[in-house]
Amino acid sequence: MKRTIFKTFAVAGTAALLLSGCSLFERGEDSGGDSSGENSGGDNPVYTEMSSWDACEVLNKLQPITEFMGIEGYGSSTSTGGEPSTAEIGNTWDPDSIGCNDLISISAADEYASTMGGGEIKVKIVPAESEEQATTAYEERVAAADSASSQGTDPQSEEIGDPWDQGTIVSWIGSAESPNVEVIARDGQWVFHIQLNYGADFGLRNEGTPAYQFTSDELNQWFVDTYLPEVNQTVNDRIAEVQ
Repeated sequence: MKRTIFKTFAVAGTAALLLSGCSLFERGEDSGGDSSGENSGGDNPVYTEMSSWDACEVLNKLQPITEFMGIEGYGSSTSTGGEPSTAEIGNTWDPDSIGCNDLISISAADEYASTMGGGEIKVKIVPAESEEQATTAYEERVAAADSASSQGTDPQSEEIGDPWDQGTIVSWIGSAESPNVEVIARDGQWVFHIQLNYGADFGLRNEGTPAYQFTSDELNQWFVDTYLPEVNQTVNDRIAEVQ
């Protein structure tokens, strides 16, 4: 994978935070519903096949992310156990995608074992009927992520290269000092999109020692270097079965 370069955007002021009363990821209805996207009812066999997938099954119920972040539970910011929820094509929060998502609770280091941080994750596969449609979807999602990051502090954007045709990771600090990251990448006629926010690492904030088992920079680099190539291989292997 080629080396990537971070590009930091200029931000006016030092405390432009996201509205604290709004969750970045509204949980919504996760299954069923009619898609309002352009791809509904398509005849492309790859699109048709991908649209039928269970994203949580394809993505191993987010187990790699669970292990790397030390996620203790899904379903609330204080839960333990459970699994992320599947979203089908036509879901209310992103009708053009299939997804695996939920609220999360994250375990802290031993000295902070009584406390868990909360957050929310959405991991989405966006099938399209052509590379042109996928490119449009990719560009729209990157623009939306850039717009969201401009409302926070310390917005950064990094380009992602091989094995993707296009890729970007956008990160920023949102309300209550919570890290936010969006990863958007396109390969051929499909797009992969992660949206994640999680509570500030109070260990770093109070004592300078991380309470989580990762730092934000480590997590973002792991997405680029390890997780995204694995997902790319997994999805393309499945696509090859219908081509």
